[in-house]
Amino acid sequence: MKSMLLAGLVISATVSAAENPNLRVIATNIQSDKGQLIVRVYDNADDWLSDRYRTFKSVKVAGNRVGDSVTLELLLPPGQYALSVFQDIDDDTKLKSNFIGIPKEPAALSNNIRPKFGPPKYKDAVFTIGSGPVEQKLGLQ
Repeated sequence: MKSMLLAGLVISATVSAAENPNLRVIATNIQSDKGQLIVRVYDNADDWLSDRYRTFKSVKVAGNRVGDSVTLELLLPPGQYALSVFQDIDDDTKLKSNFIGIPKEPAALSNNIRPKFGPPKYKDAVFTIGSGPVEQKLGLQ
C-alpha cells in the first residue's frame, strides 16, 4: 500500500510488486555529462555481448548524473541475467573498441567483472533476480 498527501488528503493506492522495478543499476566513475548511459540486459550465454540482448535501457547523462553516478531501474521477470553498461559519449548507440576489442568508451559488466585475459565470460557476469529487488553497482572504466 502506498500513501500520498494531496491537498491535505491522504490518498492510498495498492501497488503490485509487478509494477515496481526490481533491478537498480548504479553506474559510477562517470567523468562527464557527454552522451548517454546504455544498459544492455542478456539472458543467455549465446547472445552475451552481441546485438541480440533481451532488453536495454538508456538515459542521457546530462541532467541525470549525481556526482559521478547515474542510476537506472528496470523491471525484469525472475531469472538469470548479465549486464553490459557503457557511456555512449558520441551518441551512436555503439560501444567503440580498439582492434582487439578493448572498449574506448567507459564501460562495465555486471558483478563488476574485469577480465584479464580474453573476452569476459557470461558465467562470471550472471546474477539472479528473484522475488526481491537486486542492485548492481558498476564502476565504469
